[in-house]
Amino acid sequence: SLEKRGKGRFYELCLFYFKTINMHIVAIHNLTVDKEAGAAALASALGTTVYEARPRLNVPGGGPSVVASFAEISQAEEAVRKLRAAGFTAVILAQDEIESDASRFIVRRFEFSGQGIRAESRQEKSLEVACGDIDLILRGTRIVRHTETKTIEKRKFDMGRALISSGLIMTKSEKSTRETTTEDREGFFHLYTKGGPALVFREFDVLYDSLGPAIQPSRAANFITILTELRRRCPHALYDDRLVNRGGLAQLLGPLLSPEEHLNVAISLLARVLRP
Repeated sequence: SLEKRGKGRFYELCLFYFKTINMHIVAIHNLTVDKEAGAAALASALGTTVYEARPRLNVPGGGPSVVASFAEISQAEEAVRKLRAAGFTAVILAQDEIESDASRFIVRRFEFSGQGIRAESRQEKSLEVACGDIDLILRGTRIVRHTETKTIEKRKFDMGRALISSGLIMTKSEKSTRETTTEDREGFFHLYTKGGPALVFREFDVLYDSLGPAIQPSRAANFITILTELRRRCPHALYDDRLVNRGGLAQLLGPLLSPEEHLNVAISLLARVLRP
């Protein structure tokens, strides 16, 4: 029944809420161990099979690689202790360390100014950052989902009405609803500085009018123009683009976390292990 389905959906949402409200991620990185020996050591530390552990070592750049997620921080700390005893470099990404838009500076307008960049948010807040203070440029792609509910009305032949009305009314109207979901892929990059919020440039959010004569016909081209210029101005900053493709994101998050739902975990974890 509709009531049962509604209750089932509510139960699923509650489960999702309680799973994510306390999610402490355990990851390993700096992976230089022999794959077979490492898989056996990882399986022993986590209490899994070697078959389950082996894929967590096949990640680009030596990691990071998510190997576990716990509701309690004490469980995560115990897992890290075992991993370090087994010879792994292990870290905890606590729930309150996972980035969200609430802690970011989402750029709407920008301009290059001398040795820095001046940015303005959608809320018209301003921030100026010196290029020399930027230590990490993290590039990726996010999937933006749009769900639309449509009501479809069809007329169908109705024998009962036809008989009762002597053929004057032959059909009846039936309505149904249909949900359609579309996906857009949006490029982004984050600029990290010491002591400040992450500056977030998103392909669909940024206005490109400050590029002036250099402006391109497409958003994608303008987005790359900004990124290229920033990399030129910040040659000392570490650049990482493994989140551009879903494959790289999936390898980092592993089978435990969905790439579509846990992009913020991947971003936060990379920033954590890559920054000095």
